[in-house]
Amino acid sequence: MKQRANTNTAARQDRPTSLSWRVTPVVLVAVLGVGLTLVDAYLRTDAASGLVGGESLPDSPATLTVVLVLAQAAALWLRYRRPIAVLVAVSAVDVVLLALSSGTLSVGSVAVSFAAYSVFRWRSGASVYLATGLAALVSTLVAWAFHEPDASTPAGWELPFAALRSGIVYLVPALIAELVASRARAMVVLRERAELAERERERSAADAVQRERALMARELHDIAAHHLSGIIVGAQAAGALVAAEPERAREYIRTVARDAQLTLANLRQTVGLLRSDDRGELAPAPSIAQIPDLLESLRASGMEIAEEWLGDPVALGPVAETAAYRMVQESLANARQHAPGAACTVRVEVTPTATEISVTNARPVSRVESPALGGHGLIGMRERAALTGARLDTGPTPDGGWRNELTLPMPDPNDDPRDDPNSETRDE
Repeated sequence: MKQRANTNTAARQDRPTSLSWRVTPVVLVAVLGVGLTLVDAYLRTDAASGLVGGESLPDSPATLTVVLVLAQAAALWLRYRRPIAVLVAVSAVDVVLLALSSGTLSVGSVAVSFAAYSVFRWRSGASVYLATGLAALVSTLVAWAFHEPDASTPAGWELPFAALRSGIVYLVPALIAELVASRARAMVVLRERAELAERERERSAADAVQRERALMARELHDIAAHHLSGIIVGAQAAGALVAAEPERAREYIRTVARDAQLTLANLRQTVGLLRSDDRGELAPAPSIAQIPDLLESLRASGMEIAEEWLGDPVALGPVAETAAYRMVQESLANARQHAPGAACTVRVEVTPTATEISVTNARPVSRVESPALGGHGLIGMRERAALTGARLDTGPTPDGGWRNELTLPMPDPNDDPRDDPNSETRDE
């Protein structure tokens, strides 16, 4: 209701600012009123004298009529600021003119019509209907009371004709004003909807940018955490062995260099994808099928990792596959950073309802202090799980280790792949 009231108010208050809109009715009323009065006075004088080209100067009633019509025209200048007051004023003048013209359609009717239009166009509420109704009623009664019977009006029809005259003068302009106001309200509603749609588009764009930033942050964190944790652990181990076992220290240093080069290459690839506008061939997204290669690369760097595969893998879609791969990658990076030397187990089990992937590390044999890499690992895993409708369970194991388990539901074969956020299908 409040929104509708605001719309009505906006439509009512959207007044024209052009000078021509203000001046034209004033000039029109003055010219028509004075012109018709002079013509009527001229014809009356001719009829009274019986001579063509007789007395042409208006008599006293005609002079009063001209003055009253000019007063109406002047009052119309204020019809935007005080429309109800102007309607009352010009209606009062019109009543006097009706009395002077024996209840016929007086020259003051034009000003009344403009005033009635202005009231219904720029104002709303009970006061509008009350003022207009009273003015029309008084006008009808005066026209009826002062009407002089003639051949043009059948006996007994004076009041209906007076009411018809008031309907033409008051009701028709009011209906036109309501139609114009309704159209203005519709335009206001359309404008508000367009502004609302624009705000929604801006908000959606901002949300999309925020989601993209979060996605990029997760990707960069996953890449950096996976490789940098190995670099840190390898550098610390090399530092500890450089005096006692220089050969092993050199092996660790070579591993660190290899991981650093791989990290740099992966970061360059990611940043290049963000910068490039080329829509040519891109590297495949990480998937469950690439987990064995990930485990081999980590074993080559010295990690002890066992793997267990149960069931035949099922395609889950690129988003879910990437979430699974990143969970394994991040979990092993955390194990290498926080539990160096601990044995890890990666287990992938495919059931009729879900694909369950768990990464478990045993209790660390030793602890190596390493700087934090931002603390986004578990957050990123949870966000990826939520994005795919999966469930992520994390926590310590009874033997003092740590376990992360991701449960990915099987895709519904009845779903339209175009509606699946994990689907690769695109409209070309």
